[in-house]
Amino acid sequence: MLRSIPRSRASRRRLAVAVATVAALAAAATALPTVATARAPRRCTVSMLLAELRPPDAGAGQRYAELLLTNVTRRSCSLRGYPGGQLLGARNRPLPTNVVRDPGRVRTIVLRPGQSAKTTLHWSVIAGTGDRTHGECQPTPARIEITPPNARQHLVRPWRNGPVCERGTIDVKPMTHA
Repeated sequence: MLRSIPRSRASRRRLAVAVATVAALAAAATALPTVATARAPRRCTVSMLLAELRPPDAGAGQRYAELLLTNVTRRSCSLRGYPGGQLLGARNRPLPTNVVRDPGRVRTIVLRPGQSAKTTLHWSVIAGTGDRTHGECQPTPARIEITPPNARQHLVRPWRNGPVCERGTIDVKPMTHA
């Protein structure tokens, strides 16, 4: 019973128990697996991805197309955020393009080999702000450069989706799992 033990002896005993506890915790921590230090797969680069634009859905002058980015390697990689884009006309000349990020939850997406991430592209085919006079849009794009999230290089795909009005405004959502 602690009442019969002098204080100095009880203090020494508490100190000894505390030291033994700290030593035991330190030994247990070194034996734990290194899950906490594991890294997420490296960022997907252009050389790891295939881009595909699915034909658009249409309605009342609006177009919606799905953009898929597929991991074509044998290693996992990750994407996070929004893709970028640049519309191209004849002879690969840049057309006015304004990619607008729609609000949405941004998540890190891990793509195993063969898996895809997707987003929705939205644009108008009705002349509006910034377009030429007399209700005409800019020239119809021939191709689009697609820049994966957090990348500097791009993939080029044919554009078979008609005009993009309002000076090339395309709304995009964050990438998600396909």
